[in-house]
Amino acid sequence: MRLNSIRRRILIFLLPLLVVVWGAFSFIVYNLTEEELIETTDAQTFQLASAIAHLQGDLISSEWLDEHHEAGDYFIAIRNVNGDTVYQSDNSIQLPQSLKLGAQEVQAKGENWVIWLFPGDKKDQEYIVGVVVEEATELLEQTVLTVSIPLALVLLFSIAATVYIVRSGLRPLTTLSETLASQEPERLGKLSTENQPDELAPIIGSLNTLFDRIAAYLEREQRFIDDAAHELRTPLTVVKAQCQVIETDKLDDATKVRFANIIEGVDRATHLAAKLLEHARAGQEHQREPSRHNLLPVLQEALAQQAHSAQEKHVELQLLQSVAVNAPVDSEDLNTVLSNLIANAIRYTPAQGEVLISVEEHDNGITLTVEDSGPGIPAEYCEKVFERFFRMPGQSSTGAGLGLSIVQSLCKRNSIEIALCESTKLGGACFWLKLPN
Repeated sequence: MRLNSIRRRILIFLLPLLVVVWGAFSFIVYNLTEEELIETTDAQTFQLASAIAHLQGDLISSEWLDEHHEAGDYFIAIRNVNGDTVYQSDNSIQLPQSLKLGAQEVQAKGENWVIWLFPGDKKDQEYIVGVVVEEATELLEQTVLTVSIPLALVLLFSIAATVYIVRSGLRPLTTLSETLASQEPERLGKLSTENQPDELAPIIGSLNTLFDRIAAYLEREQRFIDDAAHELRTPLTVVKAQCQVIETDKLDDATKVRFANIIEGVDRATHLAAKLLEHARAGQEHQREPSRHNLLPVLQEALAQQAHSAQEKHVELQLLQSVAVNAPVDSEDLNTVLSNLIANAIRYTPAQGEVLISVEEHDNGITLTVEDSGPGIPAEYCEKVFERFFRMPGQSSTGAGLGLSIVQSLCKRNSIEIALCESTKLGGACFWLKLPN
């Protein structure tokens, strides 16, 4: 029978295990307790048999007792009416001449004894039975230990077994949690309901329905951004074209300033539309596996695209790699990543600054870094800079706030690790990329 229920799976394994453990330890407790009581009974029986044999003029050898039987911890004595001892199992024990009836504690043979004095009803004799106090205490301790130690072991074993079985029974929940934790927000794949417990099947079905709704929502959002960017570019292009045919020489100074502001606004809106399109495309998955490409031409092209901006700002661009290095990436995506990182580095690097691009090949991958001599990025913003439309407080440079979000999406699409840290060479920001080799 398949165990499709988590509850049934736990109970089927736990209940028989507890019964078996209880039976096993009960057997152990019974045997240990039986052994201790038999030893005590054997010693007392030997003393009784020896007394009877003496009265019959006979003697029983102590060889009949095992080594672990403490016969000397018990004794029997008989006194007549004159106080003379008729029989005493151990003559080395000196009892007081006067004893009260019933139980009392006396010292003899260097030990404390519990003595019982019983008067005879038919003969004028007194019957004395004694046991060492420590023997009675030892019997009590041994009985308690015999019971408590196995019960403690049963408790510990039951706890360990219960934890293991519950963990094993709830493993499907742990697996589901790990699967959900590994899901990318942009790629919500459906969860399989095959071989899942009965309790999880409806939960997984509800999650799959939710994933479908989220995927549909994200798709509508991406389509809206794509369509909006497309629709914005056409009127913006028309507006800029109409502005460019205006003869600015005939305008007064105030109108020229307003006209320049209009051109600047149109350029910024056009840049934002282009970035929105680029971001929408970056969020789409590859339709094919990327082939291996030489990174050097990609690096050189990205540097060439940003060379004019660097020259205008008097920022020095350096590439510390001139050897061919191959990696399985999409060359267009990598070019976009590098162009955005280099453009950001130039934007936030002051005049006469420096931007450094380096590539190193290792056994476990290829590392590519883009460093600058700018002010750097505070640690509290190192994760937030990759969010859409995020701009650090106090920044005066223009931008849409989408560049690093596009970079992160393209890196995920090409299995490239990206991290932000402080540049040890230039003191500014350092974007670190790890490419598969």
